[in-house]
Amino acid sequence: MALTEIERGALAALDEQKLIDALRDLLCIQSVTGQEATAQHWLSHHMRQLGLDVDLWTIDIASLQKHPWFPGMEVDRSKHEAIGLVGAWHGTAGGDRSSDKRLIFNGHIDVVPEGDHANWQHDPWGAELVDGRIYGRGSCDMKSGLMAALYAIKAIMDAGIPIDGSLMIQSVIGEEDGGIGTFASLLRGHTGDAAIVCEPTRLNLIPAQAGALTFTVRVHGKSAHACVRLEGVSAIEKYLDVHKVLIQLERERNSEIEHPLLGKLALPYPLNIGHVQAGNWSSSVPEELVFEGRIGVAMGEDSDSVRLQFEQTLKELAVADRWLCNHPLEIVWSGGQFDSGEIPMDHYLVKLCQQCMLDLTGDKPEIEGAPYGSDLRLFVNMGGFPALLFGPGDVKVAHMPDEFVDVQEVILAARAYILAAIRYFH
Repeated sequence: MALTEIERGALAALDEQKLIDALRDLLCIQSVTGQEATAQHWLSHHMRQLGLDVDLWTIDIASLQKHPWFPGMEVDRSKHEAIGLVGAWHGTAGGDRSSDKRLIFNGHIDVVPEGDHANWQHDPWGAELVDGRIYGRGSCDMKSGLMAALYAIKAIMDAGIPIDGSLMIQSVIGEEDGGIGTFASLLRGHTGDAAIVCEPTRLNLIPAQAGALTFTVRVHGKSAHACVRLEGVSAIEKYLDVHKVLIQLERERNSEIEHPLLGKLALPYPLNIGHVQAGNWSSSVPEELVFEGRIGVAMGEDSDSVRLQFEQTLKELAVADRWLCNHPLEIVWSGGQFDSGEIPMDHYLVKLCQQCMLDLTGDKPEIEGAPYGSDLRLFVNMGGFPALLFGPGDVKVAHMPDEFVDVQEVILAARAYILAAIRYFH
């Protein structure tokens, strides 16, 4: 469909250079999960400069942990302040809203650790701009989407376009380890009628995301001198048996997937072991091994049933093993606990964003499913309103050395957000 005069005016008001400059400034601020306060304060000041009403508050983590829907957390936050941040623009003249309709843009400001700098060709905190790409931790996942949304709102404001309702932008912490930032924002009353979560989707549309449950398992062995290792029981050898069983469990859980989006993926519901630590001396039989990982939750599947299946699988192994039968595996559901979440593929929000991309590029974006957990499920399952993953960047380069985002894709995202917001209210 042809762009209206109002839409063309808003697109023309987008300050592309300031968007990219602000994104690079934000990328230089190290905001690893659990240490986001400096970045949140910087962004709150930036939001105020752009003319948004800002709510900046200290999140009471202890209170959140008592909530029955607490989404989990991995990092220790005892030494760092947890900050919530929401900016809003009430678009009707004079600030008198005749409508309570609200559209939320949501993005997480926390990033995963950068790892060994020797594996990077670019400074992970340098926000280097090279050949049309911005490199740095968080460039793809997902500060680019967050800033594209902010400058989309600014463009609508600068163009003087009336909005009968409110545009909101949530800059949230702790998404990488559970989603406490979005969780806290919803509990504070920052809800809406729809949400666009600016995760890196290559500007394709993701209305369905699988869940992911983090676990820690302790395997007990018996220590002995290496020269008489048969007198001991190696926790590593016992773990190898456990690992084989979990590989089989993953295989079973990923057979005959019928979901129209997740079923297209090679491995929709991964079970991954991400960390293993064992032993305390090279000449001793290891008496303990601890491994951590995550198990995928299928679309529409109850997370408690997944936990039960995981635990039952390991109990069945123990029954057949004399040592494990008498020295049970200790299972703790630690860290992030992401339920699955989805909206229909033909939902109005999906169609809206698809049409916006078609009008901007001439091509329809793909509709896909995500094999990872995200804050989408908090909006849908807890907030009770629709949400869609839609943003710049490719998740394949997220969490990797030399993470990057294409400048033109960030700008295109901002343009798509402008159209989506205008059309949502008109």
